[in-house]
Amino acid sequence: MPLTSRITPISVLTSALATALITVVACAAEPTPAPISPPVESPATQLPAAELATPSPTSTPSAAVMTPTAVSTPEPTPIPYDSDRAMYKVFPGFGMTSARTYDALEEVRLNGDKSMVPVLIESMRYQSTANAREASAEVLRELTGEQYGGEDWKQWMEWLGRNSADYPPPDGYLDWKIDILYQIYPQFARFLRPALEGQITVDPTEIVWGGVITDGIPDIYAPKLLTSDAADYLRDDDRVFGVSINGDTRAYPLRIINGHEMVNDTIGGEPISLAW
Repeated sequence: MPLTSRITPISVLTSALATALITVVACAAEPTPAPISPPVESPATQLPAAELATPSPTSTPSAAVMTPTAVSTPEPTPIPYDSDRAMYKVFPGFGMTSARTYDALEEVRLNGDKSMVPVLIESMRYQSTANAREASAEVLRELTGEQYGGEDWKQWMEWLGRNSADYPPPDGYLDWKIDILYQIYPQFARFLRPALEGQITVDPTEIVWGGVITDGIPDIYAPKLLTSDAADYLRDDDRVFGVSINGDTRAYPLRIINGHEMVNDTIGGEPISLAW
């Protein structure tokens, strides 16, 4: 077959293609939906005139004025005067301020507390200022009628030794005294604690610090002895302490004991302590 007879004319192809396209488009096309009507709004309901009235504004309330009720401050209950408590207020220990001393002394004076006489005399020695010592003496003069001053501690002590029966100290005096001496040197308390159990019969108001600590002055212990004929160092006017126990007689020269203040010895088989 000749080549020309196998070629379809372009016009024929074009017509056939157009027919096919139209057929495909027609088959694929969907039906057009009906147009949707817009919603119809309901007319607004008109309220009665009374319901549409503008409300009147509420007035702002005034702030309430609060007046506080006056409450009276209760007066503190006064603490009854107590001699033991006053004793520690007069002198609780070393380092106490003079202002506190004056307050305590005035309290003693106002109460006329004569049991504080031994306490005032003893603490006068330890007061840190001349004014505080004189303030103590002023109260003592009012309580006792004596006229010694703040620097007359020795005279006050000697007077108390003659009149201690008339001025017994407070019940807690010995505890107070032990506490004061403990602050000076702790071992002093050991010497006085037996007195709390009645093992010491010495009047505690007569016990005073000698100015040194324990063993600060070496004692004479079991001294060597000489016969009276061999003691040629003694003068005829030398004073001696004479002691005789169970037929054993000793003489301790004052000018030797004076520098030691204490002799511990055994006389007639009995241990003795001689203090000066």
